[in-house]
Amino acid sequence: MQNKNITKVIIPIAKCIPGMILLQPIVDIDTGSTIIGKDQVLTEDILKSMKNFKHTEIWVGINPEENLWQVEEKVLATYKKYIHTLKNIIGNKPEGAEIKLNEIEGLAQCITEEFVYNFNLLACVNLVKKMEQDIYMHSINVTFLSLLIARWINFNPDQLKYVAMAGLLHDVGKMGMPSYLTDKTKELTVREKVEFRRHPIYGYEKLSQYKEINNEVLKAVLTHHERCDGSGYPLNLVEDRINDISRIIGLADEYDNLRRSTNIFKTVKILKCDMIRKFDINMLLEFCNNVINYYIGEKVLLSTGEIAEVVFIQPHALHRPIVKIKERYVDLYEDLQTGIVEVL
Repeated sequence: MQNKNITKVIIPIAKCIPGMILLQPIVDIDTGSTIIGKDQVLTEDILKSMKNFKHTEIWVGINPEENLWQVEEKVLATYKKYIHTLKNIIGNKPEGAEIKLNEIEGLAQCITEEFVYNFNLLACVNLVKKMEQDIYMHSINVTFLSLLIARWINFNPDQLKYVAMAGLLHDVGKMGMPSYLTDKTKELTVREKVEFRRHPIYGYEKLSQYKEINNEVLKAVLTHHERCDGSGYPLNLVEDRINDISRIIGLADEYDNLRRSTNIFKTVKILKCDMIRKFDINMLLEFCNNVINYYIGEKVLLSTGEIAEVVFIQPHALHRPIVKIKERYVDLYEDLQTGIVEVL
């Protein structure tokens, strides 16, 4: 008999961990045959084999008290180690000091090889909100998020390495800038904004002296703040002048900035509704559709003061899911008076 304290949720396979129990069979969509039966305990071998099938949703049981974003301590330790490694490579350098590109390339390779599970990439970015973010943490976050996007749009391994390098280096032009220009809590004057918006140019100039750097990476450093509708900077480029890696870095950079001041549902609304013309539409929708599904099963605080559980993400309204309040289900797409204030 199922434990009454267990909550039934549907989650992506990337979020499943060994030990979870299936609450309904998983069926191969192509053949209709049952791959794994109900009440089966998921193991590492089962999770690996699942990748070979095109399957139906995965319904599992979780303890409501458990944090759905739990990751192994060694995974978080590796994330934090990468932040310090990046700081040692590009930070605190005297004027004119060389950046060791071979070390950046090595770090990019390590990240793509060690973080093979998409859930770990997203979980690390989400779990460290309470840490003070600096340029190095932000650059690692953008690298992680960029890898997610690149994988979801089927970049090959060589392209993934260049995406990771561009993520690590995208803000190198901020090095040496006065701290008041990069302080996001301070309102800049018009003159200061103009100077701040030159940081992609400074990064490009700093890196263009290295003949071995990949040209697509170099372009991404220069154009990661360009937007498809021409509203970006520093060159006001439009869609067909912005390369794919730059589009990826730009979207990841925007998401990492937004997520620190808004919850995921408001962030997705801003991206999908307010900024849809600024980004590659296919890339943006792929990112939003994938990232929001990781929040199924999460507890949220509603504007009514009630605590609810996200039980279903609606394709037509990603930011207004169906939630469960005790035994009552509420469709936030229909109940427009109620909103999500915070993810708990």
